Amino acid sequence: MRKYPYRSWVLSVPLLLALGTNGSPPKLSAAGPAFGRLASDNPTRTALDKAVDKAVGEFFQQDQHVGLSIGVSDNGEAAFYNYGTVSKSKVRLPDRNSIYEIASITKTFTGSLASRAVLDKKMTLDGDFRAYLQERYQNMEKNGKFITLRFLAAHRAGLPKNVPDTDALFKNPNFETLPFQLIELEKPYDDAAYLRALHQIELRSEPGSEFVYSNFGIKLLGFGLQQVYRQSFGLLLQTEILAPLGMKRTSLAVSPQDEPLLVQGYSPSGKPMPYHLLNAGAAGGLYSNAEDLVRYIDWQLDESDPTIRQSHSAIYGNGETVQDGMIWYMTRKDGERKLWESGGAFGMASQLVLYPESKLGIVLLANDGGFSTQDELSDLAKKIHDARGYASAHD
Repeated sequence: MRKYPYRSWVLSVPLLLALGTNGSPPKLSAAGPAFGRLASDNPTRTALDKAVDKAVGEFFQQDQHVGLSIGVSDNGEAAFYNYGTVSKSKVRLPDRNSIYEIASITKTFTGSLASRAVLDKKMTLDGDFRAYLQERYQNMEKNGKFITLRFLAAHRAGLPKNVPDTDALFKNPNFETLPFQLIELEKPYDDAAYLRALHQIELRSEPGSEFVYSNFGIKLLGFGLQQVYRQSFGLLLQTEILAPLGMKRTSLAVSPQDEPLLVQGYSPSGKPMPYHLLNAGAAGGLYSNAEDLVRYIDWQLDESDPTIRQSHSAIYGNGETVQDGMIWYMTRKDGERKLWESGGAFGMASQLVLYPESKLGIVLLANDGGFSTQDELSDLAKKIHDARGYASAHD
């Protein structure tokens, strides 16, 4: 299970009041005492609406939160809920079109492309992954074991977390300046520079032997996909996923016409944060919104699709309870599977959760990078799942 890098940062956020998207005052829903009353478009009509409103009120008792967009797909029916503001300086309620950085949720898109590559016989799970790169990289093995697609997708290839290596920056970091340091460090890197740097890497563990979370490992997976399909990663995303699903506002770079929809992210202490502006690519480069991600959820819940079935098949794990899919984390409890991935950017956090047996999917997008925000979004998703089950049982 992912151990999130941020924990319990509390900051002061002013009262969030905004005009609704139609120009009329939004509904003010109950929230924690630090916020008083909270702007929202939740109609609080159905049992699910009311349960979401209650859970979000508890979420906003933590003062670092600024805005939140939620998308729910329940047996193909979509519902959207928005709270707070897109920015502290330009107070406006977010909506289903508001664009957030989704960070590591991007990895599930990469996993879907890799699943398709397996089905297309462009890649195999256990072949030497160096066959999908232009150079041999003799250093990409340890104790006679080489990296594979399975090891990369399950974060067990032994690669460092990031290239260039950022470990030193995370020792006693200043989280207000760290994003700017990371951006500066990665400025000289494009795909060619990453692949040149790959020659200098020493694996930190024998491939397959232990979990070593690696953003670079997923970037490397993306480089392999580019090579076997002879297309850029961005074009692969567009042609294989985004265009077919009608995800018109999901991209690796926000278009000028969509920039007004981009929310402002904030650090745990409440300072505006930069957007990633670095080559996060296959590991975390996507921007998206709740509306597009509900389309993505609907696709991911359709396990009759061979790509999705492959993506949700266990490639690592300890049996029935905890497993890894093709970049999805997966658990099973009381006969119900849960698949999830979370994202953390400099000033944003996100969570995407699937319950395939229940045909339920939930995405939550927040524009703060608080230490505990990813964990809180996970808790919020569980409350929505539980409330949906209660509502269904009492219909």
